[in-house]
Amino acid sequence: MQPQYFLPMFAAAWFGMTGLFAYLGGWARLAKKYRTERTEEGESFRFVSGAIGNRFMPVHYGNCLFVTLNPNGIRLSILLPFRFLSPPLFVPWADVASVTEKRFLFVFRYAVILVKEQWPQITLRGQVADVARRLHLSHSEVRSNKPLQPIAHKSRSG
Repeated sequence: MQPQYFLPMFAAAWFGMTGLFAYLGGWARLAKKYRTERTEEGESFRFVSGAIGNRFMPVHYGNCLFVTLNPNGIRLSILLPFRFLSPPLFVPWADVASVTEKRFLFVFRYAVILVKEQWPQITLRGQVADVARRLHLSHSEVRSNKPLQPIAHKSRSG
């Protein structure tokens, strides 16, 4: 290979692979609904490890995710060199179906976040998993403490 072609070929391969991972893992699909350009206030975690995708073949992000958690939801972004076709996301807790804690060999803690009506699951490892689970639980409790609407009963004539 000619030296003058190395940089363009490397850039093409880099963008091709990061774009492919965005589609295979489901980040691009989540971005259709949850793309954001806003920054969020809250508890921030930098260089988090996690994964996005189905449970059998997720795309793993080792120490390159930025996560911000607050009472409104979860914001995810990825380190700039890997961001092609993977814009920042903000998923409100109202759209999160569940956050479950898992353990692997008694060492790693992680949370599996299932977003309603979306197939990719989001998996986060470490302390961020504990905070995500706690915030989702508190949001679910607040939502469930709303007063229930009375049910209108129809009288039957018989």
